[in-house]
Amino acid sequence: MPINELERRRQRRVRVQLPVRIDYNDNEALALTKNISLLGTCIDMNRQILPGTRVALSLDIPKYTEDNNLLGEVKGEGAVVRCDEAELPEKEGEAPAPNYELAIFFSNFISSGEEKLLKYLEYKAKQEEHEIRQWVQQYRSRIKKHKIAIAKKRSEFFNLRINNE
Repeated sequence: MPINELERRRQRRVRVQLPVRIDYNDNEALALTKNISLLGTCIDMNRQILPGTRVALSLDIPKYTEDNNLLGEVKGEGAVVRCDEAELPEKEGEAPAPNYELAIFFSNFISSGEEKLLKYLEYKAKQEEHEIRQWVQQYRSRIKKHKIAIAKKRSEFFNLRINNE
């Protein structure tokens, strides 16, 4: 893996949709995160923001714990590092809506925002790992059942063959 790839992946990304408000160049936009880490986020939005643009962000951490100090608004600053156009699926009779996927690098968090985000990401990562483990177990179970069914059919086939000879 090239060094720049390693640099970009120092923090684990967690797939989660969080509402985010972005303030930039005297404009405000609302969007949803696709994934997020302590270093940055990938978001979908209906506006183009050019790479290099400085932004202020506000994320809302939903209720996942009884500790109210870890919930609520997380404010921070960053810069757009990538903005790619991506069309949304067409709705019948309508032209495709413009959609942009933005990558934003976080430069700093205000107050306890980093700690709030860290704890939430740890919680979501554990949840994601649990879901993956469940899926793997279900997949292995289906494969095992499939192998048993194949072995049974194979056995029946050979028993028929032996009986017919």
